[in-house]
Amino acid sequence: MIVEMNIINNNSGSIFDVKLHSDINNIRIYDVYFKSTVPCAPLRITVEFNMPYIEAFSLWNAQCGLTRNVLPDWRPQHQVSTSRLACGIPIQSVISQGGDNVFTISVNDAKTPIEISSGTEEVNGSCLCRVSFFTIPIGKINEYKSQIIIDTRKIPFYKAISDAAERMRGSEQFVPNYARLPMYSTWYNYHQNINDDELIKECKAAYELGMRTIIVDDGWQTENNGGGYAYCGDWRVCKSKIKDMAAFVDAVHDIGMKVMLWYSVPFIGKNSDIWAEFQGKYLDNEENEWNCLDPRFPEVREYLAGLYEKAARDWKLDGFKLDFIDSFELTEYSDKTGIGRDFESLEDAIDCLLCDVVSRLKKINPDVLIEFRQNYIGPVVTKYGNMIRVGDCALDAFINRVGILDLRMTSGKAAVHSDMITWNNNDTNESVAKQLIAVLFGVPQISVRLDEIKAEHYEVLKFWLNFWMENREVLLDGKLKIYNPEANYSMAESELNSTKICVCYSRNIVEALGDDFIVVNGTGENFIAVKANGYFRYTILDCKGVCVNSGKQHIKDVEIFDVPQSGVLQLVMI
Repeated sequence: MIVEMNIINNNSGSIFDVKLHSDINNIRIYDVYFKSTVPCAPLRITVEFNMPYIEAFSLWNAQCGLTRNVLPDWRPQHQVSTSRLACGIPIQSVISQGGDNVFTISVNDAKTPIEISSGTEEVNGSCLCRVSFFTIPIGKINEYKSQIIIDTRKIPFYKAISDAAERMRGSEQFVPNYARLPMYSTWYNYHQNINDDELIKECKAAYELGMRTIIVDDGWQTENNGGGYAYCGDWRVCKSKIKDMAAFVDAVHDIGMKVMLWYSVPFIGKNSDIWAEFQGKYLDNEENEWNCLDPRFPEVREYLAGLYEKAARDWKLDGFKLDFIDSFELTEYSDKTGIGRDFESLEDAIDCLLCDVVSRLKKINPDVLIEFRQNYIGPVVTKYGNMIRVGDCALDAFINRVGILDLRMTSGKAAVHSDMITWNNNDTNESVAKQLIAVLFGVPQISVRLDEIKAEHYEVLKFWLNFWMENREVLLDGKLKIYNPEANYSMAESELNSTKICVCYSRNIVEALGDDFIVVNGTGENFIAVKANGYFRYTILDCKGVCVNSGKQHIKDVEIFDVPQSGVLQLVMI
């Protein structure tokens, strides 16, 4: 089926064309071509087409959050996937209730600002789809080429999404082993009130629990603990918090852990010494308390790359949490003269900055750890960042679970990390365990004060971190299946060799396949229903890993096992 394309192009003196390139195995590829008679910063160009609304039930894009239905096209807020180099990814997928791909639209350009939208049209029972290019201002160009891909294969939705991401990745990913090990974060437990002596004690406790890196978040660079970024920019160590950064890093290394430091990459605050030096080289209003630097200026890129390079060399840092790169965005206040700039395109400048930063850091440490987080998750930035984290969602196991599984589909080999796990000290053991169960298919980051948590919570944390480490290869490297995106993922499972791990979030009916089958009960129920035929040896553990039942069971069709909430059922075929 050839899709009829309608083009809306309001750029005078230009042509924009879309032509079918190939139609093989239900993947249709369309070549996109733009040419202007004179260099111009093109206005938005939109390609419209209709897709049959058949078996469609839900929708996925990287920013859909918990809204997974296909909204009517006439709604102003109908489903739109936005992307550019440092934000989002140009993929939109419509999915059947059975979890199969109905159609997935993608563009093989993750750098140019693009929007993909899908909305139902009741008159003809179809989905009106739009792919818009140059949705925010870019630099002047003469020519542009890309491709629109429409995938209608009846395959699992997660396979269609993953394939779309891989088609645009374009470069090899390198992920150090330490990026795939649990980490300790100082953010939710300390915020800006950090102290080096306390952190050393916490690192010793974290190491005993299996954590192998500490991420020192915001606060290390300022006396001010009031939040915001008005004191960012100089990046000098606050001596009242960390007396000697090099000595602190050495002490953490002696424990056996790595050290990462947080930087808010684009922000310069009014209270920094460097503020005046970059006047005229900010992207936004200089009346703000803090501003975003404009990386189109070479001095800006050199300043930022030089900061991280010096910190890595002088302090022997192992990694960097590079935050807010999605805040690089052109505004009405951004420079329009071009004087002193060596880039017209902001996206190209961000790409150049990241390339320079990472290449310099890798010369010092080839295994340098780089963390990015939602929404800067696309296949351009993931060639620079080897840790991709769920966006901030403190105490919210639900969002952490959805974010982990969303990111697993698009991040390739990058280590997908949870948002920092924290909890109320008066919470139940089962509820604490659910924070950890939610992120089993990613790398856990822990952000509680280990010297203050209850003994019972310590046992819960210890069990689940041990469980994760023992099953890390299956959870991270196995064949991943994800169920019910319309329900924000009722269940997910991963299989490697003969071991299969199934994590139930709301669906608690599982099918036992393979020699070694592990079921985690992350539901609100106290049972797991197992579909199988054969004899099995079973063990049931509670949320602290204590065995509450074991034995042998013949299963014919379906058997109900009493598995407590946040417990584990282990089945081995006899």
